[in-house]
Amino acid sequence: MEEPKPVAPNSFLKQIRTFQGDVASALEHQRESLYSIQETERLKRASGGTITDTDSSIPSNDKRKEFFLLLVGSFLLICVGLAGAWLAYNEFLRKTAPPVLAIPGNRFITPQSVADIDLTGASRETAFSLIARESADLAQTDLKHLILRKSVGTETPLITASEFFGLLQSSAPSSLVRSFEPLFMLGSLGQGRFLIFKLASFENAFAGQLAWEKSMAEDIGPLFTNVALLKNIGPEYTFKDIVSKNKDARALFAPISPGSATTTPVLLYSFFNSKMLIITNSIETLKTLMDRLTQESLSR
Repeated sequence: MEEPKPVAPNSFLKQIRTFQGDVASALEHQRESLYSIQETERLKRASGGTITDTDSSIPSNDKRKEFFLLLVGSFLLICVGLAGAWLAYNEFLRKTAPPVLAIPGNRFITPQSVADIDLTGASRETAFSLIARESADLAQTDLKHLILRKSVGTETPLITASEFFGLLQSSAPSSLVRSFEPLFMLGSLGQGRFLIFKLASFENAFAGQLAWEKSMAEDIGPLFTNVALLKNIGPEYTFKDIVSKNKDARALFAPISPGSATTTPVLLYSFFNSKMLIITNSIETLKTLMDRLTQESLSR
């Protein structure tokens, strides 16, 4: 008669005993709570493995370093991108900007054309000839700026007012010459030429102009009109007061031919304001210059 086989222990009872042993061991050695032991056991059965004691929600030192390096790298890339965009924008502005034109300091009215005249070693007659050549054949409304320079080139020094009067061998009173600022404008509006002086002293300029009237035609007359017309001026012809554009002016008239009763202005001057003097040979030129000076002063 066969002996009865030993009955295999019930697996459920074995699991209970194992769990009980784990509980007892954990309570004894690790002093864990019953709840934490149960939770660990539940996770172990669900994953089929073991559960570590490390909390995965806390980043390790390596992860913190990676995050910091990523943050720094992103910041540097943004900075490099912004710097590149700024440089590209400035380069675009530089290439698309219109060229800057150097405006001489003696330009008081905007001209339609410009001519540089080199007066190096020029005599009085040569200066008059060069100025007349550059003023020829202008349309009635065209204004040309005649820039007098001490040597060849558009960047060379400008002739000052005192140097200009010295070149023309003028007998203008020294007080008048000193009342002018160094820079002055010489130009031609159609066939009417003009000089514009900025004043350092209105009082000296006013008194000096009155004193200069007796020799003004001889000193600078050839700059404005032909010599033949100047020869018709006798001692009986003097400057007279006129009004132009509500501005007082002084004008010298000469007969158009010897013995003629018809006269024409050969020289006029007027103080545009206490800071500026205009000398020209045409009433129409004087009116136009005053209008343009007024418009440009208002637009600034």
